[in-house]
Amino acid sequence: MRPVPLHQIADVIGATLVGGNAKTLSHGVATDSRMVREGELFFALRGATDGADFAPEAHLRGAVATVADRPLDVPTLVVEDPLAALQALARWNLRREGSSPTVVGITGSVGKTTTKDALAAILRSSGKRVSATAGNFNNEIGLPLTVLAADERTEILVLEMGATHRGDIEHLCSIAPPQVGILTAISPVHLDSFGSLEGVAAAKGELAMALPASGTFVSPSGAADTATGQGRSLARRIRFARDNTDCAELWISDLEEREEGLRFVVHEGDDEAEVRCPVFGTHLVEPLLAAIGGALALGLSLDECARGVSRMRRTGLRGEVYRLRDDILVYDDSYNASPVATAAVLRYGAEGARREGRRMIAVLGGMFELGANARAYHREIGELAEELLVDLLVCVGDEARWYAETFSGEILLFPDAEAAADGLREALRERDYVVVKGSRGVRLDALTRKLRESLALV
Repeated sequence: MRPVPLHQIADVIGATLVGGNAKTLSHGVATDSRMVREGELFFALRGATDGADFAPEAHLRGAVATVADRPLDVPTLVVEDPLAALQALARWNLRREGSSPTVVGITGSVGKTTTKDALAAILRSSGKRVSATAGNFNNEIGLPLTVLAADERTEILVLEMGATHRGDIEHLCSIAPPQVGILTAISPVHLDSFGSLEGVAAAKGELAMALPASGTFVSPSGAADTATGQGRSLARRIRFARDNTDCAELWISDLEEREEGLRFVVHEGDDEAEVRCPVFGTHLVEPLLAAIGGALALGLSLDECARGVSRMRRTGLRGEVYRLRDDILVYDDSYNASPVATAAVLRYGAEGARREGRRMIAVLGGMFELGANARAYHREIGELAEELLVDLLVCVGDEARWYAETFSGEILLFPDAEAAADGLREALRERDYVVVKGSRGVRLDALTRKLRESLALV
């Protein structure tokens, strides 16, 4: 965010400045008092705690003022709703003179971060100035923070857009209106709020409906009409699939998994290019295709896309492969989980274990927010583990016990990630192949961190 005086910010967000100097410049924002840097504006949001309680700390760290719902003992921009004010500032910042990046919105049940990472790599490789969502900043707080953190020279803003309720994506699009929309996939996630796959599709379809008539929408071939906004008139639609189906404009052939990552040929009509990408797992093909579709929508060539994907680096805990002591191989996809993603990781791990003649160990945390059918989804994964001949199933957390109900092989049950790390370390053998997957709340990253510390290569 380019420097802005407090009086102008007050006008934008409808605030009253209490204390401080109206001419003081702010050149950034923060919502965590521990992360405030000199010259930033601190937004005191309400959550499990009241952000206003941390305004003195933010002030000591250099915050020029705090945006809060009441006057404080530090310079304060008083508003009715600090979160709405944060969003209003982000909305204004995108439209201010000299700031008009092209916005790409990415949504979907799985694959958003991989798609974002791949698209950003392609665009940067082609010389574009890109700002993209960091970490899991894809909600009503994270998205405006991403917008406001973007470099003023940004040409393309790549934003993940998550949703847990109907209307969430529509609201995010009102903050940062996209010109290109990308749908990665529709699968059972957040069913406790959406109710059904149809509800998920309708929620994700808000992205297509928010695009201008001149916009482009990228989506999987065969995605439900409600998810792709079929009734919406758009300048261009790009559909992707693994196979050359009648309705896919983008597809692949000659898929191979190599020691250095994936290799395939991508096709668009009569044009084709060889792709070599340093990621592991054939289930990542669709997110890569989604990213390539997004880059094509922005005017890049297929060759430029292939070249850029080769330089991709994935966000941590998503398909990371590493070795531990005694030649134990780990496929760490512990960042989050859904039934579709968990099944894909299990299949990938089973294939790798068979290919290399290793014992297959699946470390699975529970999958959250699946609604009334949560137990059934976990049982299906347990059945798949049985079908794939998993040698040892490690279940972590309360929900994970449902995996064990349909698995007849060797099972270890643990209440949490810390206990699982200790127990798993004792159970591991030389040359084991370990896959790790679970919802974020299970904190399997703590398990993998302990394993890497205790079984590090020497």
